Amino acid sequence: YFDQEIMPDHVATADELASDARDWRDGELKSTDWIAPVTDHPQHSAYIAYRKKLRDWPSTSGFPATKPTKGY
Repeated sequence: YFDQEIMPDHVATADELASDARDWRDGELKSTDWIAPVTDHPQHSAYIAYRKKLRDWPSTSGFPATKPTKGY
């Protein structure tokens, strides 16, 4: 039990936000691992492009605020 007036809401630090974003990104990559070897899948190129956006995301100016979007 804690009193909301005594214990204010936690405000995430930049490092915590970046870590959470990387965890989300890693989950997205893991959930799309299956597509890489399936070269005849009709949306293969869209999945591969999304995975590239995910890998490149931490080095962009939008990280961690703007997540890459799926193109499939």
